[in-house]
Amino acid sequence: MKLTVTKQFRSFLKSIGIELEDILRKAKIPNRLWQEEISLSTLEYYHLLIVLDQEVPESAVRLLSDIENIQMFMPPFFAALSSENGEEAIKRFAKFKKLVGPIEVEYTLSETAVAIRFHYAHKQQELPKFAILNEHLLLVSLLRKGTGEKIIPVLVETPFDYDEESNELFGIKPQKASYNQIVFAKADIEKVFLTQNNLMFSYIEPELNRQLVLAENEKSFANFVQKELLTAIPSGRFTLEHIAEKLGVSARTLQRNLSAENTAYKEQVQMVQKSMAFSYLKLNVATDEIAYLVGYTETNAFLRAFKSWTGMTLTEYKKNVSES
Repeated sequence: MKLTVTKQFRSFLKSIGIELEDILRKAKIPNRLWQEEISLSTLEYYHLLIVLDQEVPESAVRLLSDIENIQMFMPPFFAALSSENGEEAIKRFAKFKKLVGPIEVEYTLSETAVAIRFHYAHKQQELPKFAILNEHLLLVSLLRKGTGEKIIPVLVETPFDYDEESNELFGIKPQKASYNQIVFAKADIEKVFLTQNNLMFSYIEPELNRQLVLAENEKSFANFVQKELLTAIPSGRFTLEHIAEKLGVSARTLQRNLSAENTAYKEQVQMVQKSMAFSYLKLNVATDEIAYLVGYTETNAFLRAFKSWTGMTLTEYKKNVSES
């Protein structure tokens, strides 16, 4: 797997007392931070977690678990915050986790609640306190940020003791158990997520307005489609039927209105995907993550699309940008 660490994220880590160079050295991982991308084996990643567990105080874990602090550095949370509600966000987050790292997410939905557990890719390797506290608090922060409400889990179970500030942050006292689990009420995860709570849109929307040819016409139907696609694409729900429903029209009417403006739905999707991809590239998001965030299940499919949009491979494009 590849760990992307931008200069901005390193600065944030340093501001909360985490010297990443020291962490890598203690985990016996080569310092490739000059590349802003570190390739790790599953075993190396586990060593990294163990050292973080030993070196990072609980107060810093809380700061690292606050979506407000890290969502611009962490594409999984942008994708999750783009969801329509907490249930979709959890599913989206779990899917992304599988793509980018060896910590896996299991969730079980019932009529009244959703239970989430985390485990390492090699299940015989137990997750340390750092990882479990971080993942549990991230989910709490995700749901609170998305809904704008103070969502409180109905149950938190963990093998570890937390300090009083962490307990207060959960809103309930975690119970000791031999496993980790966090449970939310079904009613809470069904609450609608608010687009304005997603910080990443403030980075992406200006690029969208510069790139899209119809953006100057705020009253065009295509512009309304583009705005819906901006949130729908990272959520993974951007079929023609889904966008039509969001706009309160039939799929046929949506197609007819776009045709009247000399465009088509597929063209609009590609415009927004292209614009979003350029924004993510400026933020140094990894290629695999960009592919996922702009709606491609396979990185190679995204790379082919990128070449069709620009006439260049992604490598050629990055080289031209760096030289300009």
